[in-house]
Amino acid sequence: MAQLVVGRFEDIVQAQRLLEALPREDFAPREYGLFYVGPPGQHAKFPLGGDAYADEGAKDAGKTAASGAAVGGAAGLAVGAVAAAALPVAGVIAALAATGIGAYIGSLYGALAGTESGDPSKATRAHPVEQPGGPRVAICVDRPGTEAHALALLARFGASDIGRAEGEWRQGAWKDFDPRVPPEPVEQSGGR
Repeated sequence: MAQLVVGRFEDIVQAQRLLEALPREDFAPREYGLFYVGPPGQHAKFPLGGDAYADEGAKDAGKTAASGAAVGGAAGLAVGAVAAAALPVAGVIAALAATGIGAYIGSLYGALAGTESGDPSKATRAHPVEQPGGPRVAICVDRPGTEAHALALLARFGASDIGRAEGEWRQGAWKDFDPRVPPEPVEQSGGR
């Protein structure tokens, strides 16, 4: 596996400036490449569409939705039981309706309560935390002494989301890039 550094750019013009500078900075064309990452969720990695069943921040939402449905349904049943006692004929219908409405509201609240911003350090292919889309420049830093220089260049030319990764690198292209797993973030100082 090749050692890589990568950065995201707000626009293609910034990325092109870095690409023009890299040969002057002693990088061969086979050591760097430009690629585009689509917006999160639009890479069709999951069989039914999208990139994953749930991202890292929402992986527990199903459990909390089920708990919320149970609590909401029980509360609705209690309200419905009071209505059933007060309205003998329509009470059964009111009890069933209150139970259903309570379960629905509880599941909605539970699902929302189980959703948070994802932590990139906990990202996996099954539960990703995707970075914003846009142009990226990846630089292979297998040659000794090139990593710190490449990181400094990415920062100098305005890259954001600068990170380290390992991957299959051939002739200026990151062949096994997966948009669902972001590179390991690098402090903007540029050193290890």
